[in-house]
Parts: sequence; structure tokens; C-alpha cells
Amino acid sequence: QKISVADTTPPVITGVPGDSTIECPATPVFATPTATDDCGSATLTFVDGSTGTCPVVHVRTWTATDLCGNTATAMQKISVADTTPPVITGVPGDSTIECPATPVFATPTATDDCGSATLTFVDDSTGTCPVVHVRTWTATDLCGNTATAMQKISVADTTPPVITGVPADSTIECPATPVFATPTATDDCGSATLTFVDG
Repeated sequence: QKISVADTTPPVITGVPGDSTIECPATPVFATPTATDDCGSATLTFVDGSTGTCPVVHVRTWTATDLCGNTATAMQKISVADTTPPVITGVPGDSTIECPATPVFATPTATDDCGSATLTFVDDSTGTCPVVHVRTWTATDLCGNTATAMQKISVADTTPPVITGVPADSTIECPATPVFATPTATDDCGSATLTFVDG
């Protein structure tokens, strides 16, 4: 009598958690599953792969193989997301300078825990006395998260204009008619209007 004991049942893999998401820059930590087989032992191997960018999906695929070549597979996915904006450093507080000085803006830097970040800026100005110059920086990381920072430099004008071309006091003999000078007014921060009153 011959009785053949066949093994056509795949092994069983246990201890594989469901998919999960972590925040960059954390590193994926995969489970340590086990493989069992009703007819003996089973070996467990795995292959890693990753896809995508935002998020990056890390995949570990385990394969259990029993003594008769039956196999079973299991998979764990860990997504590494980047939802944190980059950081802009090196932006000073608001300041005021005196005309005709020219605003000199800072040169900040942008950093990101998950890679590089690009830094762009837009300039604007408002007002007249003072003129407020505003530079707004925007940092953008590889996943499109953004952060902004702003520097304001007010250009004030507290210096009076200068009148030139006014001669010293003089005396003329009647019936001569007074002839007044034609002075000019200048200002370091722009034009100046000149008016007069006689008395």
C-alpha cells in the first residue's frame, strides 16, 4: 500500500500591518512578520521598492516558500509625506532709513527637512512720507509647501529743503524800486516748491 502525503497548501505569513503614513524626515520601519506551514518550515524573503514623490511610497513585499515550493506573499506600504512648510531664516525686522539712502534688503535662506527649497521674492512700495518698501519672500519645497516672510524698509524724509540764491540784505535810494532775487529750492529726496510773502 502506498499513501502519498502531498503539500499543496501555501504557507501563511502573519504579522504584516496595514498601510501607514509617516511625516518626513522620519524613516520607514517595516514589520518583522513570520511564516508558518502546516507541513514543515517555510523561508521568508523580501524585496523593497518605492514609487512617487509626494508622498514617497515605500513597499516591502515578503514571499514565504515552504519545503514543497508553495509560496505566499504579503505587502506593507509606508508612505512618507511632506506636509511641513520650509523655513525662511535671515529676515531682519522692519527698519527706517533717511532719504536719499537706498534700501538694502537681506539675503535670507530657505531650508526644508525633506529636501531643498527654492526662494523667490516680489517687491512693492506704498506711501510717500515715508515711502515703505516691502520685499516678500516665498519659499517652496519639492512637494509644493510654501512659507512667506516679509521685510519692510521705510525711507523717511526729515531733512528740510535748501534755498539758495538769496543775497544779503541791501539798501537802495528812493525812488528806486526793490528788485528781489530769484532763489531756488532743492531737496535730497525730490522736488521742493518755493513760495514767498511780501511785507
